[in-house]
Amino acid sequence: MWLDLGITFFISQITLLIPTQVVGEWSPNILDLPDSHLTRFLNTFKDEAEKCRGSNSCIYRNILETGLCWGYETNCPQHLGYSSAHCPGDHKGWVSSKSQQLQTFINQADFGFVKQQNQSKTVMCKPRFDGESSLECSQYLQFCRGSNLYIDFRDLSSRKESFRYKMDVLKKGQIGGKCKLNDFKLQSEAIHQSPLQSWAPEIQHFQELPHLINKQSKICDVFIDRPTLIMKIDATVNMYHHFCDFFNLYTSLHLNGTHSEMFSRDINILIWETYVYHSNFGITWSAFTQNPLMNLRTFQGKRVCFREVIFPLLPRMIFGLYYNTPVVWGCQESGLFHAFSKFILHRLKIPKRTTIDQVKTPRIKITLLSRNTQYRRILNEQVLLDKLRSSPRQYAIQRVEFTHETDFRQQLRIIQDTDILIGMHGAGLTHLLFLPDWSSVFELYNCGDEHCYADLARLRGVHYQTWTNSAKLKPQDEGHHPSDGGPHAKFTNYSFDTEEFLRIVDLAADHVNRHPAYRHMLGHLHQQFNVSQRLKSSDEL
Repeated sequence: MWLDLGITFFISQITLLIPTQVVGEWSPNILDLPDSHLTRFLNTFKDEAEKCRGSNSCIYRNILETGLCWGYETNCPQHLGYSSAHCPGDHKGWVSSKSQQLQTFINQADFGFVKQQNQSKTVMCKPRFDGESSLECSQYLQFCRGSNLYIDFRDLSSRKESFRYKMDVLKKGQIGGKCKLNDFKLQSEAIHQSPLQSWAPEIQHFQELPHLINKQSKICDVFIDRPTLIMKIDATVNMYHHFCDFFNLYTSLHLNGTHSEMFSRDINILIWETYVYHSNFGITWSAFTQNPLMNLRTFQGKRVCFREVIFPLLPRMIFGLYYNTPVVWGCQESGLFHAFSKFILHRLKIPKRTTIDQVKTPRIKITLLSRNTQYRRILNEQVLLDKLRSSPRQYAIQRVEFTHETDFRQQLRIIQDTDILIGMHGAGLTHLLFLPDWSSVFELYNCGDEHCYADLARLRGVHYQTWTNSAKLKPQDEGHHPSDGGPHAKFTNYSFDTEEFLRIVDLAADHVNRHPAYRHMLGHLHQQFNVSQRLKSSDEL
């Protein structure tokens, strides 16, 4: 249950009392952030708060003194932070107390991770005078940011083949700036030498330069004035892997969040490869930038200077976030994952549920992800759907296939209108990141990979279930791994016992019905419906 429920409801109510904004008044539309972000943004940047305070149309004026914060600030009390993380389960020996269990979870997988990254930052190259360059990085060069930096891309003209995941893009002296370099510290942190683990393969070549880096510098063929984020990205065809990129980009916005432009979309994104970017999930970039994506071919053959450049967190960091992250047992509901979900949904303009069945007990909405693939198909899918439709609970059911041709915004609209998400183990279950808070995800069978989506669900804070009775499912065969031909649970298809299937779905429905956020949503929509009915009746009179 999230603390901002009440705030969001309060804001939605007072909106009805606020007149239409007049030109020149403060508007949250400029920032384009969800309510839960705006309240913390205004508490962080006092100049923005004063603009709101002086505006008659700012609906946030009454909550400017609440002290709400993210959780990584030095003066943020836990009860005012974003997170609602808690640890109802056993820690299984990870730690020695419940308080230590919760703090470990916050540090591993919540805004405490941002705090630790911030605390580990070191100035690698220090400016001695105004206008000189600067470079600072977190531990192991996982996140870096700099000003007035130089990168030499002239060698790229001779590399005709397209490439990604290369660690030899730069050589010594092809990145640098005019500042005092702590080379010993830099090299001591450059130990994670892997394409997607750190920026060590690139930043290790940083050198001091004799001349200022600015618009007048003769060594700059191109000077980029707009803030630029340089990204090395994971597999763009796979939602699980690609959203690791987007999640770490969002987290990096907070790591760079020392000024009121921290959520600005007027930035460049330069992808550190020469392939032209293609992905069905590409619309997600619009949550971060309003400008076209660039890649290394954009600047091949040129010496490029950047006024402000950021090297964000990477998708496969050792003890990083999301991918293969060891997370303490028994804890759930990372505020960082929740905030990421709400940020993406808001920026992509995905509507919340606005209608309900006008009956005594509204129907639970179930979405079944169907796989049209060689492996992990549900062999008796239609029988399972028929079983759901015959339930006395009268579920509202839809079967969907999300392919590379399915508009991603439409996928998110469906997921936002889902109470129970059902699907086989696979990247499609990554959609659980964008389920409503009250939802349940039923990984029909995890195919022996028991932690992947179970961990993602508890990080996001949605209920999770999977098949546990192996006697009540039937594999088509033992499965054959494509590389060695050996038996493997992920490379076959399955049939499922219908009674056991319905039992697990009913448990998920019980969770949804009990969830305070679900009951709040139903009450709010019932209230809106009743108001509209009264207005309709008065118009008819």
